Amino acid sequence: MIIAKFCSDGQYYKTIYGLAQWDYGQVLQVYGLELPDEVDIHMVEEFGNLSFTIPGYRNQDSSTSAVIPDILLQSGKNIVAYIYVCDEEQGETLRTILMPVKKRAKPENYSGSSLTPMQEVLKELRCRADDITLKEDILQLMSGGQAIGSRIRLPIREREIEMQKTSTAIEWRYTDSNEWNRLVALEDIRGPAGETPEFEIRDGHLIAVYQK
Repeated sequence: MIIAKFCSDGQYYKTIYGLAQWDYGQVLQVYGLELPDEVDIHMVEEFGNLSFTIPGYRNQDSSTSAVIPDILLQSGKNIVAYIYVCDEEQGETLRTILMPVKKRAKPENYSGSSLTPMQEVLKELRCRADDITLKEDILQLMSGGQAIGSRIRLPIREREIEMQKTSTAIEWRYTDSNEWNRLVALEDIRGPAGETPEFEIRDGHLIAVYQK
């Protein structure tokens, strides 16, 4: 567990030590802030490409905890966490936490996960998503009309996104960008008989239709 304690003097930026490359199962615990019961914590590689929005939950001692994805600790790059709150009208980054990662050789008995949070959701639930909803900047996997896994907040709500289906995956990108990003592999959402779904937009939902 990595602990960040903020003082009441308005301290905005903090550096905390204790992480090493190839650590796994690590949790960031934040003290000294009056945060909602649920808050988004954006965790990114410093000078890297990985970026995740992790749900933070309020504990009984008024601290807030968020799991650090194992994959962020595999490159040895430092991690930056942004504590972010928003409502229907505005969003604000309240605090920034730098977590230096000490580089080291990979242990022989390493048991961490190399999956992204989205891949972890699909693996743990062991079920197939048949729908994806996108409302404002909240992305949610669905199965049989029920939400599965954690909701995902897209990192920048001021930018619109568009989606496409290739022969292997559903991809998304910002409308002002030329770079497509993989959202989910089609293999993960095939139908019971192995059908590849076709997709259409209905009332703001991306609907998967299986042709028999």
